[in-house]
Amino acid sequence: MINMYNVSNKEQALQYIKDIRREIGLVSILFVLSMVIGYVVAIMYPDMVMQSLEELEGVVELLKHLSLIQIMFLIFLNNALKSLLILVLGIGFGIVPLLFIAYNGYFLGIFSHKILMEQSLLYLMGGLLPHGIIEIPMVVISAAIGVRLGLKGLASLKGEQVYLKEEMITGIKFFFYWIMPLLFIAAVVETFLTSAIIGVLSQL
Repeated sequence: MINMYNVSNKEQALQYIKDIRREIGLVSILFVLSMVIGYVVAIMYPDMVMQSLEELEGVVELLKHLSLIQIMFLIFLNNALKSLLILVLGIGFGIVPLLFIAYNGYFLGIFSHKILMEQSLLYLMGGLLPHGIIEIPMVVISAAIGVRLGLKGLASLKGEQVYLKEEMITGIKFFFYWIMPLLFIAAVVETFLTSAIIGVLSQL
């Protein structure tokens, strides 16, 4: 019988996290490795880096015309929708969340190299840590739940008894109870605190 979680309860939510620790570990390792690869690629192929970062220019132009509140909600909706999608689409053997994490780690590695070449380690940390310590774990957990669903789907194809529907419901409930609110907090921090820190560091 499946272990059903009342994820609105803090203790059971923590137990759920503990029970998917292998998936979280796998996703975390993939994220770090992808980030290292991105950083190395940025060193070896600087022209490729510039092409990869061109997509940011359009985003920056868009943000210039928005208010801080609009930027905050745009960041939140972007992160929340993507996190929910990789969770749900993980049902397809966990491929989508793994690809998403690999791409984002790779891109962060490239971006980090660019910032370090133009600014400093303090500038990079100031721009990533305030909101990243909330946002990145939430995205990783979303991907880990997606991978868990994918593994359960594979197990069902092998004839093993799994409770895929219950697993999906638990994952989605966890998202709405914990991940989405924390992503909102991360968006607030990124919009108001991170931008303020970057502004200060830019003057040094």
